[in-house]
Amino acid sequence: MQRPLRDSGLKTIYTRVDLDRQISRQADKLNSKPQKVWKGASHLLPFSLHYHDVARWLFITLLFAGLLSTGWFGIPLVPTYFVDPESIELVNELFVLFSSLGTIWGVMAYREFSKSSSAVIEARLEARRLDPTMGEYEYKSFNPMTKQYENGFVPIGPVDFWDKETKVPAWLDKGKYWHIMLTLQGQNRDVRLQVVKDRDLGFHSSQRTVAVTSRSREANVGRIKRYTYTVKIPQWLVMNTDRQRFSDSGIDPAELSLLLSSVNRKIVAATNEVAGWERLRVRYPWRFMTFLIYLNKSLPIRIVYHQVTGYFPGAKALKVVQTNANLANAADDDLVASLMSLAAEKKIPENRLANITSLVKFLKNSYTQQGLGEGSSEYHNFHHSLEVSYMALHMLPEQLDGQNFEPKDCELLLLAGLLHDYDPMQALGVSESRRIKGPSVVRTIQELQQIRIHDAYFTMGVEEYRNYFQDSGFTSREYSTTHPEYVKADWTPTDSLIVEALIWRTDFPYFKQELAQQKFSDLLKELKKRGIQNTSKVEILAKILWLADLSVTYMGSDPVSAWDRVINLYDELYLPKLEAVSRTDAFFADFADDILFKKLIGQKAFPDIFRQRWNLVYQFFHEGNPSTSLNRTIATARKMYSRVNIELGMRKGEMLQAMASENWSEYFIGIGKDQDEVFKAKSKLSELDPQNASAFWGDVEKLLPFIKDYSVDNFLLVVPEHLLQTDKEYQNSLKSMFATMARKINSTGSVKVLTDMDLDSPNYNEFLAIADSVGLALEVNTAKTYFPKNWKDQDFSPAKQPRTVSLVLSVANKQLRQKDLTST
Repeated sequence: MQRPLRDSGLKTIYTRVDLDRQISRQADKLNSKPQKVWKGASHLLPFSLHYHDVARWLFITLLFAGLLSTGWFGIPLVPTYFVDPESIELVNELFVLFSSLGTIWGVMAYREFSKSSSAVIEARLEARRLDPTMGEYEYKSFNPMTKQYENGFVPIGPVDFWDKETKVPAWLDKGKYWHIMLTLQGQNRDVRLQVVKDRDLGFHSSQRTVAVTSRSREANVGRIKRYTYTVKIPQWLVMNTDRQRFSDSGIDPAELSLLLSSVNRKIVAATNEVAGWERLRVRYPWRFMTFLIYLNKSLPIRIVYHQVTGYFPGAKALKVVQTNANLANAADDDLVASLMSLAAEKKIPENRLANITSLVKFLKNSYTQQGLGEGSSEYHNFHHSLEVSYMALHMLPEQLDGQNFEPKDCELLLLAGLLHDYDPMQALGVSESRRIKGPSVVRTIQELQQIRIHDAYFTMGVEEYRNYFQDSGFTSREYSTTHPEYVKADWTPTDSLIVEALIWRTDFPYFKQELAQQKFSDLLKELKKRGIQNTSKVEILAKILWLADLSVTYMGSDPVSAWDRVINLYDELYLPKLEAVSRTDAFFADFADDILFKKLIGQKAFPDIFRQRWNLVYQFFHEGNPSTSLNRTIATARKMYSRVNIELGMRKGEMLQAMASENWSEYFIGIGKDQDEVFKAKSKLSELDPQNASAFWGDVEKLLPFIKDYSVDNFLLVVPEHLLQTDKEYQNSLKSMFATMARKINSTGSVKVLTDMDLDSPNYNEFLAIADSVGLALEVNTAKTYFPKNWKDQDFSPAKQPRTVSLVLSVANKQLRQKDLTST
């Protein structure tokens, strides 16, 4: 990999000429013609830097024409206005007025389109500095509808994060991909997001296309016109900037942190431009709207409106509402502004808010230097600390359990939230002895006590605290360092001890952290010695911060974004991603039923959008699990087919395909643990007509209990004799599965077993005994066997003939079920 360019530390300023030259040089090196990207679809005008340049030159022309016209006709009117104003004609005044307005329009529109183009070009150049091959990776996705491979990454059909078969290339970040996807899907339209190479877009052509939206009409939809919108974007817009991916590049860690931070920040800016532009394409898919979109983007009144709305009455309250609705994706600066507005609503004094502002600026610089600033995909980044502080303030009520919470309590909670993960030494990308990558509360407290940042906060005035963060070297830089020697007090203020106690309470998992529990208890005792007898208020504040830290990811995100952030957290903790569902479900159990948590989110002042998201995400993890799409498929199939049959432990996709082809009026579902086999099965099942089969990846023992009771007609599974004979664990697993299947089949359902056991063997008798113990009996007259004739399984004995054994509900089991249904 080519070594990225070193940054001297000074801010690099790109000119348009430099950017265009770099793009041209890269295009000449590639020396390739772009492929056609709109084949078979009616296309819209793409997001083209060429058209942006045309617009820029148009408005720069308007600028000079308006400037010249204003000067030519306006200057002679000035002396006339003072000498004989009544002699000035109205037409001349209007002409000068509109000429000056045209000049203003030209300036602002030129600036707007230049900023848009620069955001995109700088993001691409910075991404290719980090990874020189970004934008040229070869990748193809299989489309089961056309049975062909398409260029680029594009999930076909509905995709959710539970489906581990949805593999993505190493260079792609799921979080960035789904952020754009969710932005585009806000129009209730069928949108496909396709990630392709630069040359497939035509980026190196004269048009310099960055993204394009094409529209194609769906077939066989009757008189109603239904369209599919395919939005194609470049690879570098969804670039994976995980630090581990570049840990072996030989770049100095400090330099790598700055480079990653720069790439993330610029990709965020470029994503906002491209996603915002293509969202309008999808919303207004008519050719003439392109002109109106360009016109709307250039209007000075729109540009000025967005810049001055923050000063309108009630703007701050509206900003908080907007941040609540988009907390997970809010820009850091917007979140800081909303946080300060919320703090002001809590009546924290202005001089303390000024100190908090200084602290936030220092923390932003510090996190950015670690590669954890704007756009970072790591879980414990600057955005997370802001979110926790923001959620904690929302959770804190005016009164609770007989305690009155004052502005000082809000200030302590806010300060602890901002500092609770501040650990400059967290080992990003380093796995020495499998050490956790994220921050450590122990190191956080040690750092705070060493630099005395919280002591300075409580003992310094506004100007002193600002100087505390000032680097007074040859080139003075603000908020870049700390000066513990400036702290005059040689003792720790009581408020600092409270902040430390709140931070210790956030150590995860708290109830297993003996050191954190001991330190928290010791600090409470020390507070009592200092005259604070009401330590119960401190305990409530600590618990609120703990709950905010645990729940903010799930209250501030939609389910898909929450899942993506959980995956990033599991990367930090070195936990297997396959256990993320069950572990997250168990994680919720630690606080979801907590009485205080229910009180906090149930209070009237708590934002309703957070409460709604919590209910949705909690259901997504706790109730849905991976079986959500499985149960949805079963419910849909019951409406369209005569029976629903599920093959458990799917061995080969060919067998499921053969059964589905032979019984076209019934629906078949295969659940297999072999990921590659499931992928092959899906490809084979796409050849069926009608499409009466589907395959799911998953652990049968974990998925089976979540299937809705009485919803399946037949279960199909293969039971080799040698496993039943030699594996005691397999026998216990089979018994458990039989017991679960007995609850899932309907009254006329059955369990079909393909086996190589002889009917007079002891193993067969043992098999029937297992079935009988859970209420399943042997079916004498089997109507259908389903399994293909003479099917040979790799685990079957070659000398034996496979046979089908059918099990149904016993009479006693049917009577018991009928009794339960009647009583229900």
